[in-house]
Amino acid sequence: MTIEVKFWGVRGSIACPSPDHVVYGGNTSCLEMRIGNQVLIFDAGTGIRNLG
Repeated sequence: MTIEVKFWGVRGSIACPSPDHVVYGGNTSCLEMRIGNQVLIFDAGTGIRNLG
């Protein structure tokens, strides 16, 4: 069984979407974990927009 973990936002507790944050992003935390064919989402902050 394969386990994949992906962080979609790790900027902190306040989103800061601006051109100054393009390299590292400005979204708040969103953690995606895939276990086999199941997807779990933890702490769906503003980073969830990039998750889809």
